Amino acid sequence: MVTATLIASSCSAGSDDALKDTGIDEAQVDKDLNQQLADLDDAELALLLADLSDDEFDELLLELDDDGFDRIISVLDATDGEEFAEDPIDGASETVGTPAVAGPADLDDNAQAILAELQADGFCDPADVEDGGVVTAMHFVLKGQVQPPCSGEVDPRLDAAWTAMADVTPAPLLADISLLAGFEGCDTCDTLAFVTTLDEAAEFFLMAVDVQAGVDDLNELALTMQHELAHVFTQVPGTQLDISTDAEECTTYYNGTGCFREGSYAWEWIQQFWDAEALATIPEDGGVNEEAGEARCAIGAPYTGSYGASNPEEDIAEVFAAYVFAVEVSSALDSKLAFFDQYPEFREVRERAEALGRHEAEYSFENC
Repeated sequence: MVTATLIASSCSAGSDDALKDTGIDEAQVDKDLNQQLADLDDAELALLLADLSDDEFDELLLELDDDGFDRIISVLDATDGEEFAEDPIDGASETVGTPAVAGPADLDDNAQAILAELQADGFCDPADVEDGGVVTAMHFVLKGQVQPPCSGEVDPRLDAAWTAMADVTPAPLLADISLLAGFEGCDTCDTLAFVTTLDEAAEFFLMAVDVQAGVDDLNELALTMQHELAHVFTQVPGTQLDISTDAEECTTYYNGTGCFREGSYAWEWIQQFWDAEALATIPEDGGVNEEAGEARCAIGAPYTGSYGASNPEEDIAEVFAAYVFAVEVSSALDSKLAFFDQYPEFREVRERAEALGRHEAEYSFENC
C-alpha cells in the first residue's frame, strides 16, 4: 500500500525532478505530505502534479487530509478541471486533469440521452446501497466515463478504486455499468464490492465499492472489482442473457434472472466446466450453495475456493479475477484460465494489468 512518503517514493517516476524544478529542498520530502503541499504555491503545486502518473495521482489523493484534497481540487478547478502551469525554467506548459471524471459536455448525444433517462428514473438513490454501509458518493457512468456526483461529494477513495479498474479494463467492458457508488462498510460487513441491476429490463448496472477497503488494500479491492465486473459482462441483456425466457422454457441455464443465450460467455463456461450433477446442486433462484461448494473443495475439485465452487457464475467471476492479475492458483485451473485467452477483450485486460505491473502485486486468494 501507499506510504505517507508518497512524493519521496515516487522519485524514480519523475517526482524528484518536479521537486527540483519548483526549487523545493529535497530534504523536505521527509516532512508530512500534507504540510509539503501546504508549503507550495499554486504554480509549484501544478508543476508537481503535472509530473505524476495517473496511478501516482490516485495514490496522492488517498494520502491527503481534507484540506490537502480541497487544495488540489481548487487548483484543478481553476480552469474547469485543467491547470496550465508554466515551468519557471524553460517556459514549457503542462496540463493536469482530474482523472476518471467527465462532464456532460464531453458526452455525445446518445450518451446524454441515456444520462437524462437515468436521472429521470431516479436511479441515483443511496437506499440501493446503504445496506453495505454509509454511502459517501454516487456517480452515473456513461460509456465508461464517470460523471460528477449525483449524490454526495467527490470521494478520492472511490475515484482511486474506479481508476485502478478502468486503467486495465477496455471501455466496452465498462460500458454496461451505469452507476458507481462508494460506501464505508459497517463493522460487521464483509462485502468489498457488489453489483446489481437497477431496472426490470436489467439494462442498467450499479457497482458499489467499499471505499475504506481500497485504502486498506487497493490490490484486494481491485481483485474483487474485476470479479464483480465479470457478473456485469456475463449478464448483459440481448447478447448474454435473455430475461424474457423463464426457467421452464430455458434450454441452457437459468440464473434466477434470465436464461443464458447460446454462445454467451457463461453458457460456454458451464458447458465446459459444470456437469449435470454439479448443476443439480444449484438453488432454483440461481444462488450459491455453500455446502456443495465446500464439499467440492474437500475433494480437490478444480475451483479457486469453496465460494467459486458453489455456483457457476461465481466460478467464472473468481477465475476471471485470477486471470486478470495472474494470481497464483492450482495448476488444475489451467484449462479454466485458458478459457479467457480465446476472447481478445479478456486478453487485453490481462495484458494491460501486466504492463502496469499489477501482476507483481500481492493478492490474497482462497484456494481449494
